[in-house]
This record gives sequence, structure tokens and C-alpha cells, in this order.
Amino acid sequence: MKFNYRKILFPATALFIISLFALSFNWFPFGYVGTTKKGGSGLGCVCHGVDSTAGVVVSILGPDSVQAGGTANFRVKISNGPAIAGGFDLASYLDTNSLYPVAGDTMVKRQDWELTHTHPKLFSNDTVSWIIKYTAPPTAGIDTLYATGNSANNDSTSDNDQWNWSLNKTVRIYNPIGIINISTVASEYSLSQNFPNPFNPVTQIDFSVARTSEIKIRIYDILGNEIAVPVAQQMKPGKYRIDFNGSDLSSGTYFYSLSADGKTISTKKMLIIK
Repeated sequence: MKFNYRKILFPATALFIISLFALSFNWFPFGYVGTTKKGGSGLGCVCHGVDSTAGVVVSILGPDSVQAGGTANFRVKISNGPAIAGGFDLASYLDTNSLYPVAGDTMVKRQDWELTHTHPKLFSNDTVSWIIKYTAPPTAGIDTLYATGNSANNDSTSDNDQWNWSLNKTVRIYNPIGIINISTVASEYSLSQNFPNPFNPVTQIDFSVARTSEIKIRIYDILGNEIAVPVAQQMKPGKYRIDFNGSDLSSGTYFYSLSADGKTISTKKMLIIK
């Protein structure tokens, strides 16, 4: 009887190729990482199809700014596609110790400093999402979050599954250091447009003081009610900057003004979107 080596060789070769494929994509038993656009063009969820699908919407929802060393919750959300079950991969550009599952969530795990799902999660009303914890680095700067998500039909195969990347989420890391003196020279009183605008929850406001004065920066709601006074003190001539934190405010339109010695110099509008 002649032994047929092909019966062993072909399956063994296929298994070896699949193993290499899995390792090359940092594939893990119940989810995988290394698929986002961090570092350039990402690999994507190739186990669920070769190409991304524009109809699948992957979003990273959360604040635009986080205090240095502080924490905030973000949400990775997937919509459309087969919309039976989904999974995700989330990475941070700036810090390898910034992403963690929220307490008690066994559906999300940390792997190679990224976050991924431990099991596919079922969609509800054409969407599925995960809440994650973000810890900002201890120094100010700009971070970026990257996500990839899949929308699967949950039939134990990759047939007709779909996936896509999210838009990159920029997160400003700021120091809560109060008023910053940018320059000791200023020829006039002025109030700049806040940046970013819209914002969530922190925005930057620059203003100038022409001579030593009692300076106030006031924040008003759309009805004209004063809701905050982030600056109220005597200040010397110069150009200044403050970070205004609107985490306690609801989404909507607000106004801020600069006054010197009781006289209003300028008023501008800003928008909070949460």
C-alpha cells in the first residue's frame, strides 16, 4: 500500500500558512490588535474581508481634551453592515499605558497596549459599542486614538462580513495651570476667539491687557446668565491665555466677555458639543 503524503502535507502546509498569517497580524484567540491606522495605513480587519466597507461607520466618541494625568471615558461605536455581532481594535499614538477596560468589563481586554474585544458583541438597533477608559500622559501634548471595527453576520465564517476604520480622534492633553502669561507687551485690550470651537470640554481663550487693570473673563449662557468667572483679578499689561473647562456645562451656545475696570471690552460666542 502506497502512503499518500499529500493527505498530510497539504493540511500541514495550510495550517502553517494560517499560523504565520495570524502571527503577522497579532491575531489572538478572541480578538486581535495591530489593525488600526496607527503608524500609517493599517491592515484592517482582514479576517472579515480583504477590503474596508465605507458603509460601516466606526466612531470614537468622547472629549476633545483631557487634563494631563487625568482620565476620561471614550466610546467605540459601530453602525451598519450585517449588524449581527461586532468587534473592535483601539490604539493610542502617544502613550502605551493609556487604554484600559472600564472596571468589571470582561468583554474588553488589553493586548500589546491596545484594546480589543474578548468575544463578539451583539448589535442593538443597528449599532454596537464599547466604553473604554483613557488615562492621559502626565505632560501636555496631542494624542490620537485610532480604531478599527467589524460588523459580522456571526455565522462562524467570514462570508459577507464587513469592516472599516474610524476617523482618527485627536485628544488635546492640557495642564491645569491657570493663567499663562504669553508676553509682557500689549498695545490694546483684546479678546481672541476661543480654540478649539466647538469644544469638549476644554477650550483655550487668549486676551490682551493694555495697562494694569482689574480684569474679568465672564462666561454666560444663551439667556445671558453669568455661569462662570474664570478670571477676576488685577493684571499687568501683557498677553495671556487660559484654559476654560466646560465639563459641568451642557451642550449648547455660550458667550464669554473681557472687561477691564468694570468696562466690557469684547464679547464672543463659543459652542460646546458633547
